[in-house]
Amino acid sequence: MPGATVLVIDDSPTILKLVQLVLTKSGYHVAAASSGEAGLLAAREEPPSLILLDHVLPDFSAYDLCGAMSADTVLSGIPVIIMAAPGHEIEEGFRGVGNVVDYVTKPFSPEALLTVVGHRLEQKPATGAADAAPAVNPALSLVPSAPAPESTAHPAPADAALSGNLAVISIADILALLADQGQTGVLTLAHGSTRLEAHFKDGRVAFATAIGVAEEFLLGRFLVEAKQLTPAVLATVIDERSKATGRRALLGADLITRGLLTADGLNKAMVQQIAALVYEGLRWDSGRFWFLPQKDLSDAAEEASAGLAIDSLLMEGFRRVDEWRLIEREIRDFELVFVRNDYKVDGFGVGKLTRDEQAVLEFVNGKNTVKDIIYLTNMGSFDVTKMLYRLLRTKLIRRRVGPMAV
Repeated sequence: MPGATVLVIDDSPTILKLVQLVLTKSGYHVAAASSGEAGLLAAREEPPSLILLDHVLPDFSAYDLCGAMSADTVLSGIPVIIMAAPGHEIEEGFRGVGNVVDYVTKPFSPEALLTVVGHRLEQKPATGAADAAPAVNPALSLVPSAPAPESTAHPAPADAALSGNLAVISIADILALLADQGQTGVLTLAHGSTRLEAHFKDGRVAFATAIGVAEEFLLGRFLVEAKQLTPAVLATVIDERSKATGRRALLGADLITRGLLTADGLNKAMVQQIAALVYEGLRWDSGRFWFLPQKDLSDAAEEASAGLAIDSLLMEGFRRVDEWRLIEREIRDFELVFVRNDYKVDGFGVGKLTRDEQAVLEFVNGKNTVKDIIYLTNMGSFDVTKMLYRLLRTKLIRRRVGPMAV
């Protein structure tokens, strides 16, 4: 059924955008609604071939909405796929609701989404990619008519094939464009004093580097997290390197030469680092970007050759952006200090916590800041704040309150 229309009903802007991106790339027409009422109106105005429906909406439960569609002569025959968070008993809850034909669990991969949608529409999803990707139009410049003050702080090179303002076009759209066209070259993102570079090869991210990022994005942290090195060994090597004179080899190459790391271990850590840098860039809603096409990548990029697919990076990146928004409501400042509610912890039982939750809880002592805990656990800020958010919401920890002036 080429060109079939899929209606997506979800109150999460990032889920809507991501599903639209994945399905549009594969040849589907996509309509979107952010509430149950808007979804019903859209479906009645232009009945779709399939509906993707969020399990929990602000104005309707998915069960009630499916019931309303089943009773509607126009909508009763439209198949519905439920999108649900883990832990929901979808099959049991929707048994007997005639138009519900399947469900997917969030977060889902682009491949899983396309498989379910394609199967239900009885068609093989189109790839959406041409055999020969056209070059980026050199005349394309996505600069607003009234640029934000920051937009002039990072002028694009004269030979950039694509450039613009991140307040106008999102990084996700830029990444998707370069992937669609199978581009090879370097995408630079500039935000304040921070600069990220994503090296593309045939539409995939092969390598990434950064200037001005936090220590958590440095390679050493990912090597420790992957248990390729211990923190003590890493600290010793870094101390020795700081005292060395002359030109030094890159950290990864140096560790391999010392016999402390294998090439396979280095590649695994670099893939994690590259993905983390892309996720960080997806959070930016201001700054500048530009893309320089290249026939050949740098030696470092060719050696890394991570080959990360944009669709998968966007899926995980959008999930993290959604979680960041929740977390930042509670943890806006990395100088915050938390205290354990020992009576709660004792009653709950540490054994019920995940290994990462236990690792973070160990350093909650009424003195360590969030920044300290990130450093002490050798985990990323996203992972640490996510654990703190869970511990805070379950009341196992609380914010430390300073002394009151009398």
